[in-house]
Amino acid sequence: MEDGMDRKLLERLFYEGIMPREKCCPTKKDYHDTMKLCDNVEQEFIALLSKEQARMFQDYKEYALSLTIMENAESFMQGMSLGIRITAEAFTLGDSKTE
Repeated sequence: MEDGMDRKLLERLFYEGIMPREKCCPTKKDYHDTMKLCDNVEQEFIALLSKEQARMFQDYKEYALSLTIMENAESFMQGMSLGIRITAEAFTLGDSKTE
């Protein structure tokens, strides 16, 4: 997919067009249990850090989250683009069969 209007449209769809309920977390118990374990370990780890180190760790987490959002957006755009191309090709092939 070219960088241009199509990419901007897909970015808007990802960031503005998807309802928050569609960006939800997995509902499996394993996911929630693992999330709780991560939270507990994080709190224990932060308790061992100085204030400056804790602030740096928080900055790191924010940067990592930003990267994850960018990666998810890119995956969404590439997947959506592929889906659109496959759908367009299916319609084109369908037209040639009816002639």
